[in-house]
Amino acid sequence: MKEDILEQLVDDYLQSKGYFTRHNIKFRPRSTHPDFNQQKDSNHSDIDVIGINPKKAGPDRIWVVSCKSWQSGFRVQTKLAELAANKLFQGGSLGNFFANS
Repeated sequence: MKEDILEQLVDDYLQSKGYFTRHNIKFRPRSTHPDFNQQKDSNHSDIDVIGINPKKAGPDRIWVVSCKSWQSGFRVQTKLAELAANKLFQGGSLGNFFANS
């Protein structure tokens, strides 16, 4: 059993659909990639859950999932309005927070 309930739910769902899963896969973008940005991409990160189904083809073959917990809950309409208004979050763009999560 995983410590993070969200990761466990994703893992259980994917396995029930025939996917092989792994957790907390460490990665860091290649510094030679054309889109590499030293400020944004220099830290190591991880993929919370990755699932691969060898019987599927195309985009459904691999699922890559990032699980985020929100203490006070997640209000979709509120976050969409904040994104539309380019609200800042922790000193940066809220859009960048979601894109890099």
